[in-house]
Amino acid sequence: MQARWIPIPGQRVDPNRPGPRVVEPTDGTGVYEATGVQFDQAGLWGVVVTAALEGRDRTAKAGFEVLPESLVPGPGDVALRTVNPLPGAADTPPKAIDSRAEGSTVPDPELHRISVADAIASGRPTLLVISTPVFCMSRFCGPITDAAQQLAKDFDGRAHVVHIEVWRDFEKKAINEAAAEWIMPAGAKDANEPWVFLIGGDGNILRRW
Repeated sequence: MQARWIPIPGQRVDPNRPGPRVVEPTDGTGVYEATGVQFDQAGLWGVVVTAALEGRDRTAKAGFEVLPESLVPGPGDVALRTVNPLPGAADTPPKAIDSRAEGSTVPDPELHRISVADAIASGRPTLLVISTPVFCMSRFCGPITDAAQQLAKDFDGRAHVVHIEVWRDFEKKAINEAAAEWIMPAGAKDANEPWVFLIGGDGNILRRW
């Protein structure tokens, strides 16, 4: 199966350095996506990736667990009607709305003007981004949130784009309840992020990344 390379939004890719290359995880410029993969049973699985690097094939392997049922909502599921707090909500610090907030100012109001529940109730498609731009352990959260902000402007009046900050208090490792509903439900051992969910106008999840 051939995977498609998807660059991280908001960066400039050097056209003089085509093709895959070996980099540190913090220097990664994108991900490879293989669609249509089906696992016929739960258990421990592995992936073997082969890429042409510097004139020769190189191979990497990784293992992962496939659960009987996904803990995180996925395509075909009814989207959760989450009532996530918006700027100015009582007892919700601005940084719990977006970790990039300075003082009382949330930097991207386009992403925080409607709750997930109200967005779905409007009958318009909704793109939900669950990320922590400041405290993310990868290069993805900030660029993904920036890309979502641009999409909110591009699709204004046609679709909703909603961001939920992962952390209510990063120092205390307290996760926002609205984020936990999606990415750390009962039975989940950890809250991996970022996640992006595309919700159709009928309120069902179409895609997730």
